[in-house]
Amino acid sequence: MKISIIGAGNVATNLALAFKKAGHEIVQIYNRSDDAGKELAHTVAASFTSDVSDLLDAEVYIMAVKDDVIAEIAEQLKLGDKIVAHTSGTNSKDLLKAASSKTGIFYPLQTMKKHSKVDFKNVPVLIEGSDEATVDKLEALAKTISQNVHRVDEEQRKWIHVAAVFANNFTNHIYGVSESILLGHGLPFDILKPLIYRSIENLQQNSPAELQTGPAARGDMQTIEKHLMLLADDARLQKIYEILTQSIIASVSQNHN
Repeated sequence: MKISIIGAGNVATNLALAFKKAGHEIVQIYNRSDDAGKELAHTVAASFTSDVSDLLDAEVYIMAVKDDVIAEIAEQLKLGDKIVAHTSGTNSKDLLKAASSKTGIFYPLQTMKKHSKVDFKNVPVLIEGSDEATVDKLEALAKTISQNVHRVDEEQRKWIHVAAVFANNFTNHIYGVSESILLGHGLPFDILKPLIYRSIENLQQNSPAELQTGPAARGDMQTIEKHLMLLADDARLQKIYEILTQSIIASVSQNHN
């Protein structure tokens, strides 16, 4: 397919590289910032523009930009009946109505950094479209880079995104909290990595509910109180510990009923 990418950030870069690798032609990169846009355009052998009026003809336009500018950019696009899809996990495809009569979602469910190449083979790509032909086209495109493509509706996608925030963003923050605790006492974060890796491996075959361990899962209030005393000088960490402990206790109780 002939594809144009709107944006040059983390998601835009990884998608452009994946599409190029899959044999698609990246027609153009549009980006407000010349430096980032020109760099990506050069990498995927595409033309570059920072002026929406200079957009070239393509079959599909993928808008991989920050959520808060999707509607603003869409208002400037005049794509007729060309397919335009954004990559947001929470926003409606209706934000793109001003740009085209054929709108959709192309949401790769993966954390991405611009300079860390993503292997899309197993990355879930969630697809929506304003009509069946648009869905079919976006699904066909997704299947050229991923073996894990799903048609979802808007409500399902929003719940998936919320779950992903818990699974990835919040978990990573907790890793950061753990690192801070250890470094504050002269200990390396590396000491926890075998435990973290093992926990992730266990998820391949088991439900998280089946894997829950620790003092909260055991109802070990004596250990919990000792931990809270250790955290007495940091009200924020104490609060995080208390909230998660109560959540685990409630979940374990519910699963046993």
